[in-house]
Amino acid sequence: MNRWNTADTTLLCAALFFLMAVGFKIVFPGNVLAEGFLFVTEAALVGGIADWFAVTALFKKPLGFPFHTAILPRRRKDFVKASVVMVQQEFFSRRTIFKKLGDFKLMPRIVDYLARDETRKLLADELFNVVKKYVAKQDKETRSKAIANELRRILRDIPAQSLINDFGSHFKRNNKDREIFIGIVKAMRRTAAKPETCDKLQAILEEYANQKTKNMGGFSILMAGLAQMLDLVNFEEAARIMQVQLLKLLDELAADTQLQRRTLNECRLKISELSDTPEFKDLVERIQIDAATVLPLEEAIELALIHLENQLRAPDSKNLGGLLVKLFDEEYSRLLKLLREDSAAKTAFEKFVDELTARAALRAQPLVGVVAKDALERLTEEQLNNLVYDKAEQDFIWIRLNGSIVGSVVGLAIFILIKAAGLSV
Repeated sequence: MNRWNTADTTLLCAALFFLMAVGFKIVFPGNVLAEGFLFVTEAALVGGIADWFAVTALFKKPLGFPFHTAILPRRRKDFVKASVVMVQQEFFSRRTIFKKLGDFKLMPRIVDYLARDETRKLLADELFNVVKKYVAKQDKETRSKAIANELRRILRDIPAQSLINDFGSHFKRNNKDREIFIGIVKAMRRTAAKPETCDKLQAILEEYANQKTKNMGGFSILMAGLAQMLDLVNFEEAARIMQVQLLKLLDELAADTQLQRRTLNECRLKISELSDTPEFKDLVERIQIDAATVLPLEEAIELALIHLENQLRAPDSKNLGGLLVKLFDEEYSRLLKLLREDSAAKTAFEKFVDELTARAALRAQPLVGVVAKDALERLTEEQLNNLVYDKAEQDFIWIRLNGSIVGSVVGLAIFILIKAAGLSV
């Protein structure tokens, strides 16, 4: 406001022209042109001074004039309040906010940002660091005790019948019982193929023969002894034959044969009948209680947590940390694909982003007024005057210019009317 401008120059020129007109009037008394020049310059000077006074009175007291001047500093509170209301209700109204957000189209920008390699790496590192820090700050002993107690409670509270049914359904649904059956048969075959098995079979046959012989008469004992002497009864050969037949039977049970399916179905039926008996339920309940009591869950869980922390410290492709990074990368790629190609996912995400942004903007609407009010109240009178004046400086200059211009035109018109009426100035 203190800078010299075009309006000041114009006012100064009007004053100089007025002084020149006074001089012409004195030198050329009674001259019409001198009188008209004086009349016009006087009107221009009065109009310029009046508009200078009016503009200056908005911001301070012109020449110390106290009445209804310095309007902006005097009505400072009203100006601040009106500015805050204008900012909140006009510049940041609900309609303006929603319109601007609708025109901004955040969805494509967010997807493009997420698709950047640096964004993917940043999010992956941040997520992995969160997981790593969370695991590292856990009290392993306390956490393992809490988890172990919860597992024991769950194990004790599971109804025995429900546990039996769940296990049975799981084994049948995933064909696990067949795998267990084949595993048992193969283990039996490995045992049956050992030389010791043949020796045991021979021992059983010999013992059986001796028992039978004791229960026979004298003639039968004599004939049995004679048969052994003549090698008519060879227990070793019989044991080898039995072993070979047993191995063939086990091979057939291990393969996908009719015998295997029939035997497996029979086992399933017997196990189903067994699981419905009260004795089996009591056995399962005792096993549950014993397992909850005896199993060293705390030690196992604590070791697992320590191992997990070690795996997360230096992630590579072979440990859990590397698997987590790979899993995140795969899920991240799937998310981007959904946001680009799946119309339902795009619509849902866009709606979520728009609602979130709109709610955040509406939440911030009162803060805009608070910030504007705080900023305006901290300004000094001079800073406030300059803030308003700078925003409309050219308009204020033209108001003052128009005062001198309009004053001179009106003065000329009045002078012409006076002379036309034959009156003296």
